[in-house]
Amino acid sequence: MPLAAPGELEAVARLGGSERHDAASQLSLERSVEEYLPRRRAPLSAFTLEVDGTSYATGISALLAPAALFRTAKITLRDPPTEEEPWEYLHPFRELTLTEEGAAELAGGAQGPERGMFRVLLREQFVPLSGGRAVGAARPGLFTLPEFAQFVRSTGTVPFGIALAVYLTNERVRYELDLLDDLLLPDLRAGRLRRAARVRRSSRFSHSIDLLVGRGELSLPSARALEAIVESHGLTPVDLAPVFSGVRELGSSALYALVSRRLVTLDRRTGVYRPRLEAFLSSSDRLRGSGDSPLRPLSDPQLRSSVAELLAAAESRATCPLCGDPLPPRHRALLCDSCSRKVDGPPATHSV
Repeated sequence: MPLAAPGELEAVARLGGSERHDAASQLSLERSVEEYLPRRRAPLSAFTLEVDGTSYATGISALLAPAALFRTAKITLRDPPTEEEPWEYLHPFRELTLTEEGAAELAGGAQGPERGMFRVLLREQFVPLSGGRAVGAARPGLFTLPEFAQFVRSTGTVPFGIALAVYLTNERVRYELDLLDDLLLPDLRAGRLRRAARVRRSSRFSHSIDLLVGRGELSLPSARALEAIVESHGLTPVDLAPVFSGVRELGSSALYALVSRRLVTLDRRTGVYRPRLEAFLSSSDRLRGSGDSPLRPLSDPQLRSSVAELLAAAESRATCPLCGDPLPPRHRALLCDSCSRKVDGPPATHSV
């Protein structure tokens, strides 16, 4: 039984109007909770929550409290792990302070205080039913704290889990929170996807990924697969299978969906799926028209060397967009020295 009582979950579902949550919807809510709980990984730590300086028993009870305006929130971990391994893909912290303007501060970690911006992304939720049909929006975008509370209260969407996307100076870190038991969950890739496959992306680039996922147009498995593959130079269904608890077919179907949306490409010779980085450029950076116009095909999918992808890769962080090797500090060229020589060819020689 989760900390959040069934009556609290039902009360959230009725916030958008009692007519939106009928008896059939209540049965569906109970079934959704039963299906969600076993899917959670072992948590990193339980946490306590303060909203506007007031402590609440659960995140759900804070959303039900009219006095909670969510101008500030403080998440304090009860017993965070001290070793580094459980924090894989994450920055350790003990306290996370959030403000209504979108500022975030991590404290108590080995790196010392870290500051950045954040947004709330709905991860898993229940949308009330009326006559057997969903009446709320699933994941309509990235929220500030007040926007998230307003969305839940106006639609009756019951949030089981959320992600806090914290945009630091050099990268975005995504913290998964379970709101039924107030738990900080490990990154889904931790212990499942080899660290060497990871490519760190800039906060700006990651924000564009979060915006796309936040629209709610992708299924949860497809969103998970996309988030993993864009932080790599390419993955296979075998690579992704551990992320989906060993179910290779689930990862494969998610990748097929991403290919159909032209968000990733498939190298049929090697079976490697690669992120199509040009798909995540802002409309002002795209080579053709607006974000609604068709994407320009890659000039060479094997090398991933279209102009748009090179621009996106340069934005992603200081790695060579062709070979993926880190670029040295204060390196001004787009490609590393080795790839530059391959592209430009040997210097011309002239006989006298």
